[in-house]
Amino acid sequence: MADDIAGLREKADVMHAQGKNDSAVIVADEALRMAVASGDRCAQVGLHSSMGVYLRTMGKTDDALRHYNAALELCTDEKFRREADEDARQEVAVLYLNLATLHVDMQHKKEAALYASKADEWTGLCKDKEFKAQLFGNLGTIFVMCGDISSGRRVLAAGYEYSTALGQWDAALSAAANMLMLAGKTGDAGGQTEWEKRCKVLLPKAQGVMSKLMYYQVRCGMALNKGDNDTALDMFSEIMNLDGIENMPFVLYDCYNNIHEIYARKGDYRSAYEYLMKAGGVRDSLFEKEKAESLRELTVKYDAKEKELALSQSRARLARMQLYIIGVVALLIIISVAVYVYILRSRHKAHVREAEFAALRNDMDRRMTEKYISGLENERNRLARELHDGLCNDLYTVELRLAASEPSSPSVEMLAECREQARRISHELMPPEFRYATIDEVLSDYVERMSPGVAPCIISYESSPRDASWAMVPDGVSFGIYRIVQEALANAVKHSGATEISVRMSAADGRVEVAVSDNGRGGGKSAGIGSRTMRQRAEAVGGRMNVESNDEGTTVRFAVNMR
Repeated sequence: MADDIAGLREKADVMHAQGKNDSAVIVADEALRMAVASGDRCAQVGLHSSMGVYLRTMGKTDDALRHYNAALELCTDEKFRREADEDARQEVAVLYLNLATLHVDMQHKKEAALYASKADEWTGLCKDKEFKAQLFGNLGTIFVMCGDISSGRRVLAAGYEYSTALGQWDAALSAAANMLMLAGKTGDAGGQTEWEKRCKVLLPKAQGVMSKLMYYQVRCGMALNKGDNDTALDMFSEIMNLDGIENMPFVLYDCYNNIHEIYARKGDYRSAYEYLMKAGGVRDSLFEKEKAESLRELTVKYDAKEKELALSQSRARLARMQLYIIGVVALLIIISVAVYVYILRSRHKAHVREAEFAALRNDMDRRMTEKYISGLENERNRLARELHDGLCNDLYTVELRLAASEPSSPSVEMLAECREQARRISHELMPPEFRYATIDEVLSDYVERMSPGVAPCIISYESSPRDASWAMVPDGVSFGIYRIVQEALANAVKHSGATEISVRMSAADGRVEVAVSDNGRGGGKSAGIGSRTMRQRAEAVGGRMNVESNDEGTTVRFAVNMR
């Protein structure tokens, strides 16, 4: 059962990464029920923590807090703390980090600092250096936001050291950028110069957008504080050239607004006006989304009010019928008095409901008239949300239950196809993960970028047959293959001491096989979160993974049937 729980949790994490939080909640809830039934307290802590993240992303803070509290009750038990292994310690550290992040977002700095300290304590008990690098980087930012500069500097420095030692350049750049910001805030000129040098070394190695964005934003803030307008403009230009920045409207608005103010100070009013108009366009776009959401919420409240009124009327009719039946048996005088009193009260309640309903309808009519134009577009968005949040979720629940009882039933595939068709309709503006490239192209590009500049050895890639139709591999399977290859390569590069690593992918008779081989000391056989993650990814897409290691090297094999 532990493998089934791990597979469902991995599937939920993938859905969360793809923005499908509603489906992630359904899958994680199923895994949580299995963990409770098996008595696996470590898995329960992790699943409650993950559910809190999914629900908080959806704006359901109260539901998120309910899961966080359940996780806290489990991990604060003395027996749990005494018997906690590496996995349990990591789960508890992540839980406290999530709670600290939530309280920072809610401006509860005292509580955020408390949970950050707890996360720091549990992370220190962990042995996995990759895990420590990730957690310390996030914890340092939270300590700084809470005003604990000393703890923030200590944790960020530790995160930087772990990240650089492991070759995690994005995490290292984020930590270095935060250290640069701290040096600027505290007036440490020497530290500022040193961390600026380290950031410039890391910048070409980092691949992620968010780490680069953090560095450029720190540089912008420091330049603006010094009145160095030219450097600030250069940094804003770098930000707007980042891949995917067009999907971050709040960042764009901040850039345009600051650039307009810089040009105004420089006396270039034509450029200042140009960027002021761009900032206004982004602001108006955000405002339109807020108006559409407000109209949607009002519509929901209106529908709920009508249903509540109908339910009240139905209950009133049922009560009158019950009184009539009782009255046939009772004395005539009692019947007369009871009916008379009931009618008076019913009329009074009906008048009150009618008055409330009339006021609500008048208010709704006024709002609908004022927002008629924006309401047309909102209606289209509402239909997409109904398909996604209603029909897709219902189909997925039925699919899970049917798969559990009749795994080989063709109805499971039919339900999955119907659900995906509905999801594609509702997510036309949400491109899938591998929309513009096949898994063959993605792996070829990744290996090319890994060798020889990044990896200290020769890495080769080959796929067969040459005329294979890789576009037929589903997005979910492609994503799983990519992550498994990525983790296997990282293990081989960091742990095996290999001089040659090969990646081979083949397709035949509806079956895809991938092998990552090295001539090192068995680095691909590393235990811990990396190996567990690869196996979970393989199981999540219906495949199997095994590791073969001997004196000649290590081979990680993954196979999955497409039929």
